[in-house]
Amino acid sequence: MLLMGEAFVEYLWKHDVFQEKDIIGKNCLVVGGSYISGGNYAPLLNKRLLHLGAARCDNVMLFDPYFQDSFCDLTDTEEAIGALRYDLIIVLSGMEKTRNIREGVRQLQEVCHVGGKIFVTARTPHDISARRELHTYEDIWRYDLESLEDLFHNCIPEKTAVDEGNGLVAVMFVRGESIDTVSSVTLFNTKRGEHVTIDDELPRGYFDGLSMLDAIGLKYRTDKCSMEHNYLNKYAFFLEKFRLQPTRLLELGIFNGASLRMWQEYFPYAEIYGVDIADRCSQYADERIHIIQADLSDPERVAKLKEIRPQIIIDDASHIVSHQLLALFTLFDVLPSGGVYILEDLETSLNPEQFGESYRDCPLDAYEVCARIAHVAARKVPDDDSLYAEHINRIGMAAELISVTKGTVIFVKR
Repeated sequence: MLLMGEAFVEYLWKHDVFQEKDIIGKNCLVVGGSYISGGNYAPLLNKRLLHLGAARCDNVMLFDPYFQDSFCDLTDTEEAIGALRYDLIIVLSGMEKTRNIREGVRQLQEVCHVGGKIFVTARTPHDISARRELHTYEDIWRYDLESLEDLFHNCIPEKTAVDEGNGLVAVMFVRGESIDTVSSVTLFNTKRGEHVTIDDELPRGYFDGLSMLDAIGLKYRTDKCSMEHNYLNKYAFFLEKFRLQPTRLLELGIFNGASLRMWQEYFPYAEIYGVDIADRCSQYADERIHIIQADLSDPERVAKLKEIRPQIIIDDASHIVSHQLLALFTLFDVLPSGGVYILEDLETSLNPEQFGESYRDCPLDAYEVCARIAHVAARKVPDDDSLYAEHINRIGMAAELISVTKGTVIFVKR
């Protein structure tokens, strides 16, 4: 299934935005896109270009948690391709998340021959909420036709297209002689929710300074880092005090082991425990990384995890509400005073547009339970009367702090 931006490119392909004369015998480059499986669009586009007669076609894979060797953003283009130069460059993604976007655009022009084509697709400010997968992860920039043309001011816009319904814009540029970076341009900044001049000081927010934890997360390509969920700068605020202590950290859900390697480096004296139902996850065991295979829907297996007696617990497992509540109700009590419990990816409770009913398999969703716990903690009275009152009242009275961030809830125990 194509992502929205890729479907837009495919639509434009069928409407003759791409010409055979720009492909046959030419060197082509596909930047960004998805690569999770062989059926994804970027590798298929590569094969199509070669089939149509391209002399060669290369890909630059931008940040992808499935691939350790992916590059971060458009400012890595020159490093990715070295001395090679291209006649046609197709940018499937990267415009939104490249912080130094002027340098990214300069590099795209640098690796394109004079007179070559650079096709750019980007998201518009149409919708920056997470109602659709297109907008799940936090972006820095959004674009309209005018701002794209201003950014590529040395290039000639040959063809343009806008999908207003899905909030997408595309331009086919012809690379000009000069590649000097634009002196000043106004772009839509998602944090501010308005257009800003990129020469101005960008809004950084309380947590926006690159933390050591986020830098390590970027290194290991965990989806918790600022290129995707953008959790780690917030986590560092709560976890830095444990960094040089002999800590025990329990993470539910292993995925590809990236976050376990991140925790291993960030906490040099910690014992890291990762739990997952998949037996393949045993491969991620390492010095101070212990792998436990367990079904996190099984109350007995979850209760067994209390024997680890962790100071930090992160639930990044199935995101099914019944599993989240079972872990929270069972494991919170084992935390010591000052211990931290992080419940990730609450979008499954709150975004039915993206996540089906199978995630919300309980009378109260995980967010509602957390909100009720926060109510008890704020009032300092165990007054919840819901189906889960016993657990909600107990955790609420034992919580020192409950912090709701974008996508997560963080509990600190009294």
